[in-house]
Formats: sequence, structure tokens, C-alpha cells
Amino acid sequence: MTHRGAVVHPLGTGLLLLGIWGCALLDSVLGASFLVRDGQPQAEIVIAEQPKRMAKLAATELQAYVAKISGATLPITTKPTEGCPVQIYVGTSSHTDRLKLRTEWLKHGAFRMASGHNWLALLGHDSDFTPPKPYNRSYSDRPRMMKVWDARTGEKWGNPHTTLYKRFSREMGIWDLDERGSLNAVYAFLRGLGVRWYLPGELGEIVPTHKSIALPRVDKVVRPDFPLRHIGPYTPIFAMDPKEAVLWRLRLGLDPARDVIGLAPMGHGTILAHGREEVRKAHPEYFLLSAGKRDTDKRGHGRPCLSSEGLLRANVRMARAVFDIYNEPMLSVMPSDGYVSLCQCPLCKGKGTPERGFEGQISDYVWDYVNRVAKELYKTHPDRKVICFAYGAYLLPPTKIDKLSPNVAVGICQHRSAFAKPETRKRYADIRRGWLEKLTSGDLIIWDYYLHTRPGRAYEGMPVLFPHAIADDLRSLKGISKGDFIEVTRSQPNGWHAIGITHLNVYVTARLYWDADRDVDAMLAEYYKEFYGPAAAEMKAFVDFAEANWMKLKSSIEAIDKTFALLATARQAAGDTVYGKRIDLTLADVQPLKQLRKRLTKGRQGVPEARALTRRKAEVRLDGRLDEKFWERLPVYGLRDLATGKRPACRTSFRMAWAGNALYIGIRCADPDTKHLNVPSTEGADANLWEGDSIELLLETQVHSYYQIAVSPAGALVDADRRERIDTRWASGAQVATHIGDDAWCVEIRVPAAGDNARDVDPLNGIAGRRPSTTYPWHFNLCRQRMRDDERQLSAFSPTGKEHFHDVMKFAKLIVR
Repeated sequence: MTHRGAVVHPLGTGLLLLGIWGCALLDSVLGASFLVRDGQPQAEIVIAEQPKRMAKLAATELQAYVAKISGATLPITTKPTEGCPVQIYVGTSSHTDRLKLRTEWLKHGAFRMASGHNWLALLGHDSDFTPPKPYNRSYSDRPRMMKVWDARTGEKWGNPHTTLYKRFSREMGIWDLDERGSLNAVYAFLRGLGVRWYLPGELGEIVPTHKSIALPRVDKVVRPDFPLRHIGPYTPIFAMDPKEAVLWRLRLGLDPARDVIGLAPMGHGTILAHGREEVRKAHPEYFLLSAGKRDTDKRGHGRPCLSSEGLLRANVRMARAVFDIYNEPMLSVMPSDGYVSLCQCPLCKGKGTPERGFEGQISDYVWDYVNRVAKELYKTHPDRKVICFAYGAYLLPPTKIDKLSPNVAVGICQHRSAFAKPETRKRYADIRRGWLEKLTSGDLIIWDYYLHTRPGRAYEGMPVLFPHAIADDLRSLKGISKGDFIEVTRSQPNGWHAIGITHLNVYVTARLYWDADRDVDAMLAEYYKEFYGPAAAEMKAFVDFAEANWMKLKSSIEAIDKTFALLATARQAAGDTVYGKRIDLTLADVQPLKQLRKRLTKGRQGVPEARALTRRKAEVRLDGRLDEKFWERLPVYGLRDLATGKRPACRTSFRMAWAGNALYIGIRCADPDTKHLNVPSTEGADANLWEGDSIELLLETQVHSYYQIAVSPAGALVDADRRERIDTRWASGAQVATHIGDDAWCVEIRVPAAGDNARDVDPLNGIAGRRPSTTYPWHFNLCRQRMRDDERQLSAFSPTGKEHFHDVMKFAKLIVR
């Protein structure tokens, strides 16, 4: 029996009675009772006279899949029919009340499955979500809602519910915030019968066929290991998703856990207090000071000064209004995105900790603000929580806070995909332990990014698969974390981008949310067998290879070729079948690898080359003036516009020499207005440097890719090891001097080479590499950022054609003669 794109398995005419998630939830058969016998219905589905939305959906889903399995359509009714052998109660009703089957104590999508001699109950806690007021029913309704909000608060704050309308599916008539325990029970029952949903739509489902389905003996309560189970876009959305995309999320057992985190976005919540234009104009003191200017405009909302008492008081008042008006259990007080540097006002001076490296350089600064807001709110709303995510420059726990206020929840931002590396997994385990020591509330949440396949991202088209890292991580988080908020890029028409790749990570994660101790290898074995049929072994080989080698695909032609070869072998084994169509999805998604392969084959063809001439002695005093004999008779090179490759209006030239064990670079940055250089950073290890005028040297040696050295006109230096992440604990040992003249500012840099084994000797100090030669060159890019008002002018020796400097394949060749 075939149902369009679905795969069905003829299992004969015996009983269909399988376990759910590897557990024997359906323990035995009750006498000779059947739900379906020999293709004929023996049961009816009974729901309440006024069922909840999700309970009604649960009944229709059960009816549809029983029909797909057996060919029998079970009627749906609100009253048991006399003479019908078996009733299947879906959701609570007066009938389940008589059986004393209660569900109000089941939370976070948990459910109960119970049976008697002539009945089966599939139920959980269900409730219809009612949006709190005020809220906007559409984007165009937002001005009306904000007018009401302003009147209620008497302020000009942002509102946390401006995108709430997106969480309603008009096509299906449901909210993603509707509680759905009974729907989870139905899907569990169907999984017990062998149904699987690996992809949205019928191409992704496995439906066994059987003429008889027995009434099972069962009495089980199933609870998820994690309350919060979100996998989707940054802004949770049902409104634009097609029906099959919405149904797949439901069939996976995902849940927004609104009683845990509420309805407000968990992201950058301080914006609500300071982001509106009226506030930005009236209170510039709320905002970060950089290069003598308050940043009231960045990304349309500005960046806050977290020492501003006025901002803190406004944030507290705003949070109280949200708690009182919307009855929210939690609200974010996380700073705006891109918050990596310390405000330079007198109140903030000395509050940074650059010695901790990039991931901890403003941890004490940010978390002190979060904790102070929380303490004020605890006085009036001790039952509500605030959340901030450990992210970027404040990923590490603060050192100056012994214990966080009891109403602080902590989220940790991570990339689970990187946990295949033992050292990365251990580093995050240490970070978690550090946070748990600070955390009084015990409320820990994970924010993850399954965004690898997003167009334009570094791993576009790459089969980034990591099921074992998912299993290991979720097992370690069980009993510790409240769950995950995972960003996965959406795209039409199926609501998910690169579904041929991403579905496996999503499916494995969703199933392990319910049972983190489940045997992932057994789950994968079932997946290969059911989803790929005759190509099961070949697709297992592909997934195993991808899991072990996806990080190599960015730079390895051999790995790319192996990827296509494995998929081609699997496609041939699948033949012209539904299994082949599924493999075709993956093949389509990895096509961008062909363009990458061409690029790798060409290598760095077309990039410029620069020569550093050898000087016997380093007879130069670094003062930034470029007026010594040392710099004479060296080749002069120029920078070009980063995007177009044309000559920029403000030109930049440089020359290079090699003396002793070091590279010397002299740089002249022409500027008609040197009196108004944008210089937010005057001291080393200050991330504000990237907010103003700067020079960047990106350097790949024979043994290391790559380093970053940035210099401001004031001579401030920030260096970072970019091998795996931005590690500003590393020090290059570079010496820098600058000079500001009438029509240009100049830089002299000495960059010492510490030898090939420098990283092994001291990974946090020195440039690993030896003198570059024709055979074994270095590769580099020298770049300039010029900031004037809101205009950002970018140029580079080797233009990338992008909006950033960090394209390793565009690095120019550097040799010493």
C-alpha cells in the first residue's frame, strides 16, 4: 500500500505492535480486542464536545495515519457509539474524567497513554493560547498596539510582543504556543506503530502497512528530559510556514516552554529600554561612549552604557511593566548584538578584563549590570526571572560576582557541531561548570546554532552532520539544562533551508530531547534502513565520513571528491525509487561544494604578491615616521577598495623588509583631515579599536592559519589568534609605533617569527612560522578601515569582494628576497 511519497512496509497480516523510542510502552495485547481488524475499523476516536485546538488536530492526525497504515478510517465523535467495540479517547473529556484520567499535572508536553479492556486513552495537558493584550495582529497593526502600550506605561519603551502574531498559523488555525500533550501522545502511539517523520511532507515519512492493529495494554506517563525544545528561526514563527513544515515541528515533539521562558524574545532585551528614537534623543547618556561620541544609532537602536544609572532604572521600570501587564515569567536584559567593547566614559573606566581574552574581556562589566537589574526586580517580583546569554566577549563567567541573584537565568551560546573536537567540548564543559557555580536559580538554557548551511555562510553546501556530538552533549546536559533554543535557517517552500542535510541533525536532536540516554547508534541504524532502504549501508558511509571530515571540506579537494563519490554510490544503490529522491535532496544541497572545489583547484591564483627585501641589520628606530634610510629603495604597494578593487579616495601604501627574525612593515595612510581621525582606542587590548580608524594585518605562516594584528592611529594594538576562534589572550610580540602628520598617519610594525614549533612551546605567545621563502611563503592581507561619521571605508592589498577582510583564500603571497 503506497501513499504518494510515503514509504510503506508490507508486514503481512499479523498484528502491528512496535515499541516507542526503543521502549516497550505498548506492553501487550488486551485479549482479542482490535483497533483495526482485517482492514475494517473496530474503534472510534472520541474527543470532547469542545476540544482544544491541538486535541482536535491530534484526533485528525490519528485518523489519517491509521488509515494510511491499515486502510481503515476510524470515525471521530464526541460521544461513544453503542456497539462500537473500542473507544480511543484523544484529549481530556467527560469520558476520561469518568475513567479518572487527569492531565493537569503533566507539563512541557508530557503525556499519558492508558488502556482498559475496550478503550485506549492518549492524552496530555492541552490548552488554547490566548494572546495577552496589547498585541498586534499583523505588522500593519503595530502602530495601534504601540499607542496602547505607550498609554499603559507612560513611557517610550519597546514592546516584547511585536512579533507575537507570527506564531499563529492561519492555514492550520493553531498557535505554536498552544499546549499539546495529547498531540504528543498520538504521535508517540504512531511511532510505536512504526511511523517516522524524518522530513517535512510525505517524502520524509515512513508508514508501515498492516491490516490489523491490536488494542495494546499500556499505562505509561512519558516526560521529556528538556522542557524547552525549540529548533527553528531566531524569531519563532508559524505564520509563514507551509502546513507540512508546521506539522513536522509538531511531529518532532518540539515545545516553546512558555511557562519557563515566556513569550518575549530571549535575545537582546536591553533594546526594549533604550532602542526607540524618542529615548535615544532624550537620553544620550544611556549609550556607550566611543571615540568621544555616544553610540545612539548602531543597528537602529544603539549600544548601551552599562554604568548608566538612568538606563538601569529605566530597564527595571520597563521589566516591571512587562511582568505586570503581560504576566511574563522571564525577560531578557542582554545587551544589544555586536556588544564586544567597553564604554569609554569615566563611569566605565577600568571595568573591563582584557587579560581574560576576547571571551571574557567584558564579562564582569556585562554581568554586573544584569545582576544589578535582577536585584532590583527581586524586591518587587521575586517569582520572575531575568535572563542574559553568555555570548561573545562575555561568554566566560564573571570573576567579581560570587553568586548571581536568585532570579537570574543564564543562557550559554555554543556551537554543538564543534564538540566533535574533544578540546572544544572540554572547554565548554569547564565554562558550564563555572556558570553553575555562580548560578543560584539553577536555570540554565543553551542557545545553539545549526546554521551551517545558510547561504553565504562559511559552510554553505557542506554536509555538517554531528549526531554523536548531539547525543554526547544532550546526555551531559540532562538534569542541568532547561533545554535548547536552536537557530536553523528557514527557507520557502518547505520552511527549512537545505533540508537534505539539516534534517538528520534536527531529527536526532528532537528525539533525544525526550530521552537523552537513548542509543544514538541504534536510532541511526533504523534511520539508514527505513529512510534509504537499499542504499542504507552507502548512506551510513556518507554520514560517517561527513561527521568525521566536514571541517576539512573548506580546504580539502580530496574531502570534497570523497563526499560526491559516496553520494553517487548511494544514489546508484537507491535506483529510481523514493529512496533515490531522498538522496537527491542531499545531492542538491551539496552542489555549492563544486564551486568551492573550483576555487580550491585554482588556489590563490590571481592574488597579488609582495616582497620583503632583506636587511642585514635592523637599523631602524620605530617611531612611526618612515623617514629613516631603512625604508628606502623598498618596493611600494598600495591598497584598493575592498569590494570593487578600485583605488580608494584616501590611499594607503606600504613597504616591507626582513631583518633578523622579524618582518618590518611601514604603512602610510593618506587622510585630508587627520585632525578628525576616529580614534576610539588609545590603549592596547581594547576592542573599541575596531570602531574607528585602523590598520589590520592578517597573517598566515607555513604552519599556522591565521593571525590578526590591528593598530589604531594612536598606536593601540589588538592581536588575536584566529585559528579556531577569536583568541585575544594570544600575544604576537609585535612592536608598533604610529605618527599622525598633516595629511597622513603612519605605522611602523615589527613582527617577529618565533619558529615552526612556537605553538607547541607556548600557544599564547609568538607567531609560529619561519622566514618566508619562494618555496614556503607566508600569505597575508593588509587592510585599512576609515570611519567618518556613519561611513565605513574599507580597503585591502588583496580585495575580497566582500564586506569583511577575513577571506583566507584571498590572502596575498609574501616572500622574502
